[in-house]
Amino acid sequence: MISTIIAEIVGLLIVLYVLYRYVVPPLKNMTEKREKEIAQQVEDSRKARERLESAEAAYREAVENAQNDAARIRDDARADAQRIADEMREKAEQEVERLRRRGEEQLENARSQVVRELKAELGGHSTDLASRLVRQELQSDQAKKESVDSFIEELSRSASRN
Repeated sequence: MISTIIAEIVGLLIVLYVLYRYVVPPLKNMTEKREKEIAQQVEDSRKARERLESAEAAYREAVENAQNDAARIRDDARADAQRIADEMREKAEQEVERLRRRGEEQLENARSQVVRELKAELGGHSTDLASRLVRQELQSDQAKKESVDSFIEELSRSASRN
């Protein structure tokens, strides 16, 4: 019985030695290799997460910058459009004012010309009419007498008023 126990202990020690010598090192290497792989995967995952977070932050910043730029461009475009519209309105108003003044000047010139022409024409007609009337008046003796009498009467009325 003791010999059996010793034999069993020796067999167990041999099995343990064989396991420790030939089985444990490959298992240990395999476990260490697997641990390294897991650690590498964890590290890769951490780096990928950091890159993802960095890329997301850059994306959000780029989107925000693009929105800000778009808003600025829209605002600039609106301001430019308003400025251009104001300039065009001002130029149109200036042109209207210039044309109005020019029209008024032309109208005044035309009016002055018409007045000059009418005065000249009226003067000529008045002279013609007066000369015809004077001729008619002076053609008859009776008319001459009446004309002189009328003139004298007017002179005496003028004198009596004063």
